[in-house]
Amino acid sequence: MFNRIRLDLMIKKYFILSFAILIFYSCASNRSLSVNQEESTSSNAQEDSSMLMLESILEDKTFIIDSYPIPGKVKISKGEYKTQRPKQLFSAAAKNEIRLHKLGEVRWVYMGIEPSSIWPRVIGYIETNNNLELAKADASLGIISSESFKFNGQDTKIEFKIEPGLQQSSSEIFVSHLVNRNGSWEIIPNINSNLEVVVNELYDYLSSSSPTSGTSLLALNLNTSNKTEVLVNDSGLKEIKLKVNFARAWASTRRSLLLAGFNIVDEDRNSGKFYLEYESRRSIFSRTPSLSKVEIQVSEKDKDECIISTDLGIENLDISEEIISQINQALS
Repeated sequence: MFNRIRLDLMIKKYFILSFAILIFYSCASNRSLSVNQEESTSSNAQEDSSMLMLESILEDKTFIIDSYPIPGKVKISKGEYKTQRPKQLFSAAAKNEIRLHKLGEVRWVYMGIEPSSIWPRVIGYIETNNNLELAKADASLGIISSESFKFNGQDTKIEFKIEPGLQQSSSEIFVSHLVNRNGSWEIIPNINSNLEVVVNELYDYLSSSSPTSGTSLLALNLNTSNKTEVLVNDSGLKEIKLKVNFARAWASTRRSLLLAGFNIVDEDRNSGKFYLEYESRRSIFSRTPSLSKVEIQVSEKDKDECIISTDLGIENLDISEEIISQINQALS
């Protein structure tokens, strides 16, 4: 009996000793792995720091040392990086603002909401009009047409073209009266049409209709295009690109200059120039001369594309940008 008790004690001592040895080796192994990882991390950090120092990215290597860097090699990309300035986008000055515009034979209605919101309201105007019936509505082109009707003994129709305005979140509704001649539709001169009546009726309808008439999902694509864009030319100066013809660009620039409060002392439409009175006195520490006038150039680049720019050089960058910004903000 005594021998059996002694044997049991020896077996317990053996298991306890084995368990203790196992724990000791496990801790030693984990510590060794941790040391290796720290050495590897330190090595990677020093290697990354040396690479950046070698590429002349940093002068002080202590700046880049990281106790826990991301594993992997550091890839160096040389070159200058300059953050682009955000584009200037000006929304319509007043929500739901409405105006009538006229330029030669062209008539249109301006409104301070997006084209997709104008779309259902124009359709609503036709459907409630006693003299017009809806024939076709093509949201991809922004065109709404009435059914043909007799006017002065001819087959005619009214066409509404909805486009984005010169400012963000604004719309322009161009109205045309067309006549059918030998199977093709042609615009009737205003003196031979009832365009003035239709435009005035549309204006009255849009003025009195609820501004919460909804938005057409089909016409959302009309909101994405812009007629106005501010660019930087090769000289580093800002200019405005308008996706309109010269007559419209000239009229819009003139109206914008007046709304912005500039004093137009002279203008030459043939050369596309406005001459502004602009007082800018330099300090005694500035080498650039004072300004007394500025020229605004409206240049036709394409049939339906014009550029608005100033005659100022890079030494007057701040003044040029201020003038372009004010013109852009008042465009309509």
